[in-house]
Amino acid sequence: MTIKNNLCSGVNASKNSTLALVFLAALKGIVGLYSGSTALIADAVHTSLDIFTSLAVWVGFKLSLKSSGEKFPYGYYKAENLVALFVSVIILVSGVELVREALVSIKDPAEIGLQGIALGTAVFSVFAIYAIYKYKARIGRQIDSQALIADAMHSYTDVFSSLVVVVAIAGSMLGMPWLDSIGVLVISLMIFRLGIGIARDSALVLMDAWLDKGSITRIRQAVGDIQGVNMVEDIRLRKSGLVVFGEIVIETEGDADLKRVEMLSGEIKRVIKKEIKNLEHVVVNARPGKMAVVRVAVPVEAQDGLHSKLSPHLGKAPFFIIIDIEDNNIKGWDIIENPAADLERKKGVKSAEFLVSRDVNVLIVYDIGAGPFYTLHDNFVKMLQMPDAAGNVEEVVDKVFDLNVVTSPT
Repeated sequence: MTIKNNLCSGVNASKNSTLALVFLAALKGIVGLYSGSTALIADAVHTSLDIFTSLAVWVGFKLSLKSSGEKFPYGYYKAENLVALFVSVIILVSGVELVREALVSIKDPAEIGLQGIALGTAVFSVFAIYAIYKYKARIGRQIDSQALIADAMHSYTDVFSSLVVVVAIAGSMLGMPWLDSIGVLVISLMIFRLGIGIARDSALVLMDAWLDKGSITRIRQAVGDIQGVNMVEDIRLRKSGLVVFGEIVIETEGDADLKRVEMLSGEIKRVIKKEIKNLEHVVVNARPGKMAVVRVAVPVEAQDGLHSKLSPHLGKAPFFIIIDIEDNNIKGWDIIENPAADLERKKGVKSAEFLVSRDVNVLIVYDIGAGPFYTLHDNFVKMLQMPDAAGNVEEVVDKVFDLNVVTSPT
């Protein structure tokens, strides 16, 4: 599913759950008023607060569907978190008011009328709210919406508050009316916990906190395993409502042109999207890695060391001299027979594959066809143009860092 489809699913889920909670809050409130059960009234208030949280998620999803403009280039996704933060304040204030009412009713407990109806309403509320919790949790996990999942958990706490009401009303029926007020205090504590949790989560998201450290570790491992990535320097992810924005800094293996960096970026984005659902956008910053030792290959006609005559052909060259250069100084060299020189077909490609297997970083070549060029290019082997005037290897190696880069098949 696309992010837009996910947002639409979230809108429907939050809308349906809001309407269901409105019905339940009204039912518990009416029965609570007529029966005189303060616990049932408190539970109705608790459910009413859940209406606000579901409504906040609903509004957040609706705003998130708006197209971004110049003023909001990252969209309106965080509207959901702003509304949730505001709702958390309302929840905490309501919790204080419920505690005050509970303390008053403990001193002067009231008898509950219509006890059977009140108890039936509380029992019905338990099953109804549990069904709402399961519905929101299923959709939330399906679209990977932390807001909808959190809202589902809020409904889950309402299940327990309804159970408290069942116990309180049953206690009143057994001649213990003070249980009703104790139930209100327990519900108030749940409301405080709910409000603090919403405020904390909303504030963290608004401050661009990323709490899933395990996903960072998995992304670092997966991206580091991509051929051409030398190391992952930094990963930054931030949640904005339902969607995720990210930035990753990598070091490539040696030099890489823009086309290759673009190919790497596409592969990195695919890897991150497998780990992070609802990834809206990720920026890949790539910089070339510094090679401690540069391994240079040169096709040659004979085994005369650094005085070997250069060969203008890659595939037909009988030998390659491979030279290790560190800090512009030759640290060692070796002449190896070209295993592809006697082949009838694909001499160039097989020669290129052989050089890749020998961990060559740089190839100095006069002519190169499309097949060997892209084989070396895709394996991050830098190709340099062999000058016409050079006679032997030593003359080329002395000015290796001044040679022109081969950017396409010759």
